[in-house]
Amino acid sequence: MRLRPCRLPLLLLAACITLPAAALDTARLDPATRANDDLFRAANGAWLAATAIPAERSEVYGADLPASVNARVRAIVDGLRAHPQAPGSIERKLVDFHDSMRDLAAIDRAGLAPLRAQLDAIDAIRTVDDLARWQGQAQGILKTPLWLWGGFADFKDPTRNRVLVMQGGLGLPERDYYLGQDARLLAARAAYLRYLETLAQLAGEPQPQAAARRVLALETRLAQAHVPAAEAMNPAHVRSLDAHQLAQRAPGLAWDAFLQASAIPEGHAVNVVQPAAAGAIAALQRELPLDDWKLYFHLRLLDVSAPLLPAPFRAAHFEFRGKALGGLSVPVPQDERALDALTEALGDGLGALYMARHFPPGHKARVEAMTAQLQRAASEAVVHIPWLGTQARKEAQAKIAGMRAKVGYPATWRDYGMLAIEPGDALGNRNRARRHEWLRLVALSGTPIERGAWAMSPLEANAFYDPMLNEINLPAAILQAPFFDAAADEASNYGGIGALIAHEISHAFDATGSQFDSRGVQRDWWTAADHAAFDAFGKGLAARFDALEALPGTRVNGRLTLSENMADLMGLQLAWRAYQHALGGRPAPVIGGRSGAQRFFLAYAQQWAVKRRDERTLQLLTSDPHAPPGLRANFPAMQLDAFHDAFGTHAGDAMYLPPAARLRVW
Repeated sequence: MRLRPCRLPLLLLAACITLPAAALDTARLDPATRANDDLFRAANGAWLAATAIPAERSEVYGADLPASVNARVRAIVDGLRAHPQAPGSIERKLVDFHDSMRDLAAIDRAGLAPLRAQLDAIDAIRTVDDLARWQGQAQGILKTPLWLWGGFADFKDPTRNRVLVMQGGLGLPERDYYLGQDARLLAARAAYLRYLETLAQLAGEPQPQAAARRVLALETRLAQAHVPAAEAMNPAHVRSLDAHQLAQRAPGLAWDAFLQASAIPEGHAVNVVQPAAAGAIAALQRELPLDDWKLYFHLRLLDVSAPLLPAPFRAAHFEFRGKALGGLSVPVPQDERALDALTEALGDGLGALYMARHFPPGHKARVEAMTAQLQRAASEAVVHIPWLGTQARKEAQAKIAGMRAKVGYPATWRDYGMLAIEPGDALGNRNRARRHEWLRLVALSGTPIERGAWAMSPLEANAFYDPMLNEINLPAAILQAPFFDAAADEASNYGGIGALIAHEISHAFDATGSQFDSRGVQRDWWTAADHAAFDAFGKGLAARFDALEALPGTRVNGRLTLSENMADLMGLQLAWRAYQHALGGRPAPVIGGRSGAQRFFLAYAQQWAVKRRDERTLQLLTSDPHAPPGLRANFPAMQLDAFHDAFGTHAGDAMYLPPAARLRVW
């Protein structure tokens, strides 16, 4: 992503420009901790010691990119509010949506009225067809036990859009919360039962305790049907099925009624991501009493709506989701919730205004140049990936050659002309926006893929690799310090955003990447020997993480986190190689008394500056495919000879690994 700041030789550099500032936040560094013993704490120790997790947060980041985006969005909306805006314009909708989310008095006055039509529709369910139809109409608003996700390329024909069918419907974070016997999981389960009882009581259920027990029992059956998290997203299990085939293979759910009410065109197939779970969950739709399903959907709808319902619902929601699950002491301020909701609902409307102010074309060009540099490095290095044989390396080269990157923001912005935003109708606005977005996505089913379309909001601080389109998505929101700094030197930027881009490139060559070829077609392009070599490497990597304790008595799940741990490992090694190429044989300047190599690794570690409450860590250990932040900083660095050379590690240092024990990938 980084362009060189000056093309003159290093000898003349001081004569043409001032040396760029380092992206390193030196105030975070801990001079009392050696990188030789703990890179993560050396890079972030002062910040960790001085930072308390706010009462309204379950975690806090050294660089809170969403907060930075929100501050800019707030300024944009405040500026719009200061001037009259035309009725129906995107500017008016932005202001009205945001203000409705902040108006707690109006939310309290509305009571359950914004949900009344949906609650009445649940009460009116009389048959399994009605039950399926209601779930279809809830898509976009509620994740039903089998829920739909649109806007993705078909696994077998990546030139066409196809809707995904996913397992879901749980009120607790993940299946282990229902089935595990760990004391923390048992406590979360008990808190959830209390929360369900409170929701039932507030909604006027005559027997709230019994209602809560019935809903928890139903959700436990759903959890038993779920594929475990470590296996849930394996593309090899995906099956493309139409309503008739689904009715045969997963009987119980009235698929015709469900898909029709979801607005999926008749005859269109969907990609079922967890077929085993789909069959078991569909069977439960007929097996379990209809009244239990109706009660379950009442409480699920109240739960997802609670932040925008009257104060007693908000308090109950915080007591469970904020305090019991997240370890918070006070709720997140309503203004912050409003900004998050606005970005989710009208992200493209905001995006056009945001980019004009905060992401100039020069930033986009530099990131695109750095991506090209990383692809060149990957093309050269791919022949060294230990698990790929000669034939697979040819296809790997083709994947790299055909890989694209979407940087910053889309060329065209979505239209919100048909979305109704009403002043003072917070929950109605949110639900209409979510359904509007779902209808936009489902309308793409079966249509040709538009390569310029974005699946992620440019205001989302994240990134991902899409194997069907063989492309990397890098929204503007993540292209900020500590990942990317337009004023920073190459070492810091390659250690930051360079490692992240390389992480995404690496996903093209892991267990998921093996299932999609250079055209994005789901096809296994590895030989049996390639798979065996990869499995052996992955088994060893997973075992190393299985041995690491993240909480007292709770270890990292090496299998669940394998793909991301592999990409962290590959990404840092590839970023280092690309950084060396970017130097062009010139020695890196020393800045702040630190060599280029030292800045590279410290910048990498500063990406992972996070403090979390134990409750949040527990959630992530059961469901998140990423390892805890400190491990993401330290483990990949320990595998690079360059890290040991940069800091002069020796036997006895906590970060030292003998050369023979270092995992080398590229």
